[in-house]
Amino acid sequence: MPDYKKKRVNRLRGAPKPRRDKPERNTAPDEIVMTPESRRARPEAKSSESAVKESAQNLKVVKGRKLERRRKTRILLTAAAIAVIICTVLHFILPVGIIENVGNLIAVMGSGSYPVELESSEVVSAVSRGSYYYVLTDTRINAYSGAGKEIYSYAHGFENPVLKTSKTRALVFSQGGSDLLIYNLQSLKGTLQTEKPIITACISDSGAYAVVTQSDSYAAAVSVYGKNGKLMYEWFSASDTVNNIAISPDGKKIAVSLFNATSGAYSSKISVYGFESADPLFTKNIDGSPVYGLDSTHNSGFYAVSQNKVIFVKWSDYTVKEYDSDYNAAMFRAGSGGAVAVFNRESDRTDNRIVLFNTKGEKISEFEFKQAVSDIQVSGGHIYCMSDTEVFLLSDSGEKLRSADCGFGAVWLAVTGSNEAAVITDNRIDKVKLVQ
Repeated sequence: MPDYKKKRVNRLRGAPKPRRDKPERNTAPDEIVMTPESRRARPEAKSSESAVKESAQNLKVVKGRKLERRRKTRILLTAAAIAVIICTVLHFILPVGIIENVGNLIAVMGSGSYPVELESSEVVSAVSRGSYYYVLTDTRINAYSGAGKEIYSYAHGFENPVLKTSKTRALVFSQGGSDLLIYNLQSLKGTLQTEKPIITACISDSGAYAVVTQSDSYAAAVSVYGKNGKLMYEWFSASDTVNNIAISPDGKKIAVSLFNATSGAYSSKISVYGFESADPLFTKNIDGSPVYGLDSTHNSGFYAVSQNKVIFVKWSDYTVKEYDSDYNAAMFRAGSGGAVAVFNRESDRTDNRIVLFNTKGEKISEFEFKQAVSDIQVSGGHIYCMSDTEVFLLSDSGEKLRSADCGFGAVWLAVTGSNEAAVITDNRIDKVKLVQ
């Protein structure tokens, strides 16, 4: 058995209390250590940054729609700014502005058919303008697309109608009368009624136009109007008659041909005028013959045709190029890619010299053509020639590359496409295809 021993206890002091370990007392003075706020936040920031990095490995961040809307807005504003710049540039570059050019393009669209019946008894003139052409009759001004679509047909009511054209507009006036009409391919754009009879007129690609009239105090009066019909410039010829006028494509200069007859001899000249002065910027004398016509189809300069001469004058610096012939000038046409002139022997209409010029007035070629020439056109630098009942496509050397029959009574020719032409009689229009 275990050995139990009785433990002595002092009854006066009581039993001893059990011993417990006490913490050591801090004898140092109480101090509160202050930590700067920046240092206290740093561990927290570090932990947040590490938490974001750890979360980014497992979470996909989805951006809100605000940034996407901003990006789309910037794209739309940039596109709109570019469109405005392009439209502004085209408005100043294109003849008479972008709106009218677009309208003319729309008017040409569509198809038609041939033959086309004309409400007239006589076709006065016809002018090709690329994808469309004009036909002026004794009663109406008509415009047709190359496909035969009638773009418009208006009655003019003039006794002696004359047609002048630009790239986008047609001007019709009554020679010896006092009325003038201007059309684009959509509608009537302007009218003018003069106080004195009209001698001649012209229109530029910019829409500006010039009118020559008789005068009580002068031999002739020249008036230039802007495309809005506002008078911009007037010039008066004291002694010489103005029989032809051309206006530069930008509408800022005019060229006139003047003539006088003394003792049965002609004295003529061509002069160029700006709108700042009544003094000419350029003058060239032409002896022995009046000027038959002025043509400003090409932007670089204008042509002047006299009895046996073709002159080209550059608008910018008045450089002159001349062509002389022993034959008489019978026909002159300017078109896309150049101009063509026909000179023939006065007593023999089948003895012809055909001369091809480029758009700068330089002679490209010259050749004989031993058939009558009813009409001639140049398109894309190619020569289309109508002779009685045939239409030919001629090379630069006069070789007949293609041909087509056109029947009797054809008086005018309009090029409608590659190897295609509209043959115009006094009462109808037929289309022919030229073949080898």
